[in-house]
Amino acid sequence: MDSIPGQHIEDLPGASREAAYEKIRLVFLKRWKGGESEEKIAIDAGFGSADAMHQQLSAWGFTGLLPQHKGGTAQKTTTENKARGSGPLADLPPAANAMSIFRGAIDKLSVFVERLPSRREQRQGRRFVASYAKPRSEALEPGENYAYIEAPPDAQRDEHGVVSFTLDKSYRRIPGGASRYPDEGLAAPIAAALLTGTTTDELLDALHPAPTQKIREQARALFEGDTDPMKRRDSLKNRARQLAALIRGYPIGPGNRTTPVSKEWQSAAWAVQERVGYGYSEEEIARWLNEQDALLPEFKKSRKVTVKDVRDLKSLDFEPYPGFKSLLAKKE
Repeated sequence: MDSIPGQHIEDLPGASREAAYEKIRLVFLKRWKGGESEEKIAIDAGFGSADAMHQQLSAWGFTGLLPQHKGGTAQKTTTENKARGSGPLADLPPAANAMSIFRGAIDKLSVFVERLPSRREQRQGRRFVASYAKPRSEALEPGENYAYIEAPPDAQRDEHGVVSFTLDKSYRRIPGGASRYPDEGLAAPIAAALLTGTTTDELLDALHPAPTQKIREQARALFEGDTDPMKRRDSLKNRARQLAALIRGYPIGPGNRTTPVSKEWQSAAWAVQERVGYGYSEEEIARWLNEQDALLPEFKKSRKVTVKDVRDLKSLDFEPYPGFKSLLAKKE
């Protein structure tokens, strides 16, 4: 990777200096919170990659923000953690095959959310104790054979403070069970919220009686993992991805450390394959990529695209569109 010429942050022009300090602020906050990979820190802070972030921090004179080895020395930044290499291409069953399954799951979650106002939950000893109110017109399920009649949720008190309702409009308070953990009904929407972009802090603010900083850190580690490889491997996000990979037909196991490809990197890989197919040289492609504002915008905030980057992109061998290689073969 090309090195970035050293330029102290105070020597930068005003707007560039402010932008640089903002990036440094974000890196510092994420280092302080912990639990995120170098690649994620780099992307969230506005750098193109972890290696670009390391080099830029060093060039600005902020080596104290570089990751540390156990021995205390700064991590070397000569190897860039970019996606390289590819493999055989195989079509997968369309994800649309599971549309009815996903919609069924969404329907169940929707019913649960609609009934949240009727849910009561307490902590007693080491158990979460839950109960629900459901319309009397609904059939009881196994385990719900003993219930208490109560007023419907929308019932209003009269001027004497009395709530009147007919039996056919009444609700029944039914048991939800008691367990060391919240029931699956609540665990499912919490997991779904996290896996669709909600942060652990947002959920803690809404649902925890008194979240401390330690609890916030534990929640982040359980969901995203942290610097401990074992915790990162067992995090909810990683386990969900592993399960998805297994369901989609990809064997999981130790030793698989394939670097992920961002949408930005994939789109550039498509563009590179097209240019290669049309006979452009690697030098010409690198120059062209640097001229295209729409390609690799975040990556190019740190440095220019090099011939080595083009080779990395080309090695992914992503087809821009189905049949692209067949079309090229016909032209040849």
